[in-house]
Amino acid sequence: MKTPNDILHARLTYLSYFPPEQRSTAANNMLEAVRAGCSEPHQVVGYALEKATRRSWNEAAHTLRLLSELDFEALLAGARWALWWESLPLLERQRIKAERSETAIERWMAEQPPTEKQLRYLHNLGYRGPTPANRLEASKLIDGFMKGGKHA
Repeated sequence: MKTPNDILHARLTYLSYFPPEQRSTAANNMLEAVRAGCSEPHQVVGYALEKATRRSWNEAAHTLRLLSELDFEALLAGARWALWWESLPLLERQRIKAERSETAIERWMAEQPPTEKQLRYLHNLGYRGPTPANRLEASKLIDGFMKGGKHA
């Protein structure tokens, strides 16, 4: 099952208001409401805001409360995403998480130089081509050798 674009957009709209280190907490605020039995976007937002009021020490809760004044539609978008997410079968949620995780890891690897260990291993495998530009490229070269391909 492919994630619907409107749901992806809803999730991104909501999470864009939170710094990266607060996004998992922000998502969990909405998911917790759905798991508690809320079944309509306004109910989810109300529950999340009520919890945020009690968690005044939590920066994500503070941002959530501010968002209720700045862009209530973004809160509703987050609630629609949470309702959709929780409606998925467990295996589908796990598949989507793994896919997102893999994409994030590859994006990070593409920004990092290859490690000395990767370069040594490639050399030991017989690779004599140009130095890989990043960890992802080195990893793919290693995978190619491990699958029996030649990249000399």
